[in-house]
Amino acid sequence: MKAFLAALVASLSVAAAFAPVGGATNECRGIMACIRVPGPWVLVPPHGSVQYLLACPGGRSVVGGLDAQATSRAVRVSFDGRLGAPVSPGVTTTRYALFRAVSTSGRPQTFQPLLGCVPLQGGGGRSTVSARVTPVGPSLELRSRIVIIGPGQVRFAKVACRPDETLVGSWHAIAFRVKKPPAIGSGTLVQVERRRVGKKVVATATATDGLSIDVHAIVQVGAECAP
Repeated sequence: MKAFLAALVASLSVAAAFAPVGGATNECRGIMACIRVPGPWVLVPPHGSVQYLLACPGGRSVVGGLDAQATSRAVRVSFDGRLGAPVSPGVTTTRYALFRAVSTSGRPQTFQPLLGCVPLQGGGGRSTVSARVTPVGPSLELRSRIVIIGPGQVRFAKVACRPDETLVGSWHAIAFRVKKPPAIGSGTLVQVERRRVGKKVVATATATDGLSIDVHAIVQVGAECAP
């Protein structure tokens, strides 16, 4: 399977201090012990969609709150929650969240995913459901890899499911590790080709010489694996 994503990116400026586009964000609202994890600015193609996986740090916390901000209200963002009760951190969420952004705009846009992570205090984990009918299978395991790409470079990234798992889906995203959203213009092209090889997802990213090194461009490739 091949997927091509072209993005025109130019005239990007990086601010020294972070000022959220829409004011204060809410990923830690109502959470007393909260680790704020801002993600990069992820490119959303015109009238298109993108997925991005953002994880809590160190593997010792779970997602307790989420938020996002974007360069346009035409960008709609959601995340995948796990089945279980009650709806709560460690049941509905895990150590990471897969954000899904859809744009109704005819121009490229960007969005920034944000997590509020709750430190683990022991216990936790997901509850199981017993029933006379067949329950649904376990939630998909999500895995991702990130590569940094600079002007005129070609970069390769791959991520694989484990031998006892089945690869059921994949994604890739172009993002920018800057504190303010990039201004989308003309002049710079980043292209990604993604394909599946057995239980692996392999991506080839190509950047033109016009890509500014100051935008700290990255490409994420991900795999959805069924245990």
